[in-house]
Parts: sequence; structure tokens; C-alpha cells
Amino acid sequence: MVSLTEIRNRLQPSFTADQAELIANLHVEMHDQLVTRHDFAELRSVVERLAESQQRTEHRVEELAESQRELAESQRELADAQRRTEHAIKDLAKQVGGLAATAGGNLEAYASERIPEVLAERFGFVMESCGTESIEVAGKSYEFDAVLRGTINGRPVVVLCEVKTNISESEVRGFLRIVDRVRPAVAQEAVGADVRPLFFGYRAAVVTQKLVTSNDAWLVFPRGLVAAA
Repeated sequence: MVSLTEIRNRLQPSFTADQAELIANLHVEMHDQLVTRHDFAELRSVVERLAESQQRTEHRVEELAESQRELAESQRELADAQRRTEHAIKDLAKQVGGLAATAGGNLEAYASERIPEVLAERFGFVMESCGTESIEVAGKSYEFDAVLRGTINGRPVVVLCEVKTNISESEVRGFLRIVDRVRPAVAQEAVGADVRPLFFGYRAAVVTQKLVTSNDAWLVFPRGLVAAA
């Protein structure tokens, strides 16, 4: 850059000293405010780097958006799979429930055939009727797997049966409470009848068998009478 003194000396032949001084100072100030070629090159380099950085950022944003789309699709597929699994589980539960109901119904049908035979062999029971029955007491209905009506040695007998594959102690206690509730109504209907609870099943622990006999009830397995008071 030309110095202020040199500019002033070049102007003095054509201008007064004051004018030359003023013009020289204006030239220097204007030059100082101009962007040099070097400064412009640096500025352009910075702008180019910013542009490249912006492009990389936009690319990463696009990759992130694609990842989010893939994640959303995976979540939808997972939700669909979960719904299919839940539907399959419900179907399986219905099938199992149907099998259990069928098994229970078959056992009750077998019990209705086997119990009269066992009681006839053991006590000389003469059957008059046998089947599932509901007995209503105080406005509440109690369903029995089988109710046998007949006689033993000429005395009326009503046998209230509970049929279970595996007879537990808690089930025995619960059924005995139900029998106690309906006993007065049954005895009123069949005057002088012996109202007897009976449990039919395949298995019962020793403690359960003792509970049955201690409450004047009968326990029958397919092979015959197991426990009686």
C-alpha cells in the first residue's frame, strides 16, 4: 500500500496543501475499509466449508429420518405379531377350556353310571333317579354334579355328589358347607330321607379321605367305595 506521505506529495502539484492532505487521508481511510483479495479468498473458503458442513448435516438428518422410518415399521410389525400371538393364545385357551369341559362332562357321565353300581354293591342301594340337579335355598341355586334318589333297606336316601378328578381338602370343606345349607330343604322334600354327601374322583390324599369319613360322607373311586363313615 502507498504511504500517506507519498500520496500527499503526488497530489500537491495539482492541489493546495490542505486539499492534498484531505484527499490523501480519504484515500487511506477508504483503502482500510476495502476487503483485500486475500481476505476475500479466506471468506470464500469459510463459506465453502460451512456449505460442506451443512450438506453433511443434511445427509445425517436424512439418515436419521430413514432410521426412524425403519424403526416405526419394525414397531408396526412387532405390534402385528403381538396381536397375532394374543389371538393364538386366546384360541388355545378356548381349545383347552373346551377339552377341560369335555373331560369334566365325561367324568360326570361316568360317575352317574358308576356311583349307583358301587352303592348297590356296598349297601344294597336301589336307585330311583340320578342326574344333575339344582337345589334352591333362600333364593340361591346350588348346582350338583349328580343327585341320586333311592332307598337303602327301604329307607329313603338322597345322595348329593361332587365329581372331581383330584379331590382336595379345601374342595371337600366347601362342598360340605353347601350340603349343610341345602340339607333342610332336601329333608323336607323327602321326609325321613338320609341326605348324604358323596365325592367321586380318581385321587384324594389320606388327610382328605379322613376328612370325608369324619363328616359322614362317602368317597368313591372308579374301583369302588374307598371311604365311608
